[in-house]
Amino acid sequence: MADDVEVFGRRLRLRIEGPDADRRYSAYIDDLQRGRALTRTPVRGRSAADARDRALEVAHNLLGIERLQERIVAVTRALAPGAEVELTEDARGVGAELSGAWALAVPLVIDREAVYDPAFDLSAAEELIRAHFTTYLRQAG
Repeated sequence: MADDVEVFGRRLRLRIEGPDADRRYSAYIDDLQRGRALTRTPVRGRSAADARDRALEVAHNLLGIERLQERIVAVTRALAPGAEVELTEDARGVGAELSGAWALAVPLVIDREAVYDPAFDLSAAEELIRAHFTTYLRQAG
């Protein structure tokens, strides 16, 4: 079974297979615009609907982080040309540090649950990123 969906303007295809020997279903997430899988491994569930719902949640989270990363990279290009952005994620949040000719005296961290929230305001996040960079950006030495 295949289902085409749109998440943050990105066209995806969810392919559900199963059940397997463990009576589990697998959902594969294909990024139709990039012509590749969005994840390396399938998302599993106890039913086809469960696997689909979990796959949509995974896609939303991954693409939400990707959109945030795009904003961080754009601010970096404007304020710290030539710096490389290193994104991290842990239980608390999504973080960004810089390497190269520029560094942040305090790493940028945005609450992970906020990033995953469907109502996450990217414009407001970009203002926060810009303010953080303006305050903590230093030339590496």
